[in-house]
Amino acid sequence: MLLELNRTYLDINKRTNNEILQYLLCYPKYDNNLFKLRLQELKQLGIQRLELVGPTIINGNAILGKGTRGIVIKAHSKNFYCALKIRRLDSPRINLLNEVKIQSYVNSFGVGPKIINYSDNFIMMELINGKVLSDFYLMPSINTEIIRRMIKSLLNQCYKLDLYGIDHGELSDLRKHVIINQRVNIIDFDSSSTNRKTSNLTSCIQYLFIGGPQSKTFQTLFDIDIDNMILLLRQYKLNKNYLNFSHLLNLLNMN
Repeated sequence: MLLELNRTYLDINKRTNNEILQYLLCYPKYDNNLFKLRLQELKQLGIQRLELVGPTIINGNAILGKGTRGIVIKAHSKNFYCALKIRRLDSPRINLLNEVKIQSYVNSFGVGPKIINYSDNFIMMELINGKVLSDFYLMPSINTEIIRRMIKSLLNQCYKLDLYGIDHGELSDLRKHVIINQRVNIIDFDSSSTNRKTSNLTSCIQYLFIGGPQSKTFQTLFDIDIDNMILLLRQYKLNKNYLNFSHLLNLLNMN
């Protein structure tokens, strides 16, 4: 696998850049014993190096993302790239196994980045390169049909999550949890649960069309009858069946 120029790589089998590697594997506070254990854990997963690239900066290092329970870094194995989630040392979770279980389940019906491999403290998953939703609807020239197709795909995925009893937990703010490339991708299932009442579709629609930062834009773009939408959302909350879902799609001219 060829490495690109002007990129920073951390080879887990070498001692170079060791302080950065220590910092990332033990974020936010270094622990020598845990570092050695985590380094061995990475080697068992087949990870060869980490690549410092991405929109999030921690202590001067570029990564793909940071949450309250983990950080995500681009990683290389022998034959492919992946997104590597690292459990933070200050996470209230003792491991990442429940997240793996839920994400593997949603993968089975076509939602979320595909799980590649995992251990207690790491998840290797499909690397999703793309744009956030706002990169599309804030463009000077908006292609309404492209936006419509993207939103329909997103709503269909949210309905699937509702149907299969998975509450994502953070879709009331889509800015960090949806990435778009050739398809629409819901990411970050860290806060997901099978024990809560699901609210994926309602949270998504409320963000896009009612209370989100660009909801007025979408109301105008799709000529939304907002009172009717609120009524249909209430009906859907009472009974999350396909008929009530299809009524919402009809309102948005997406059926």
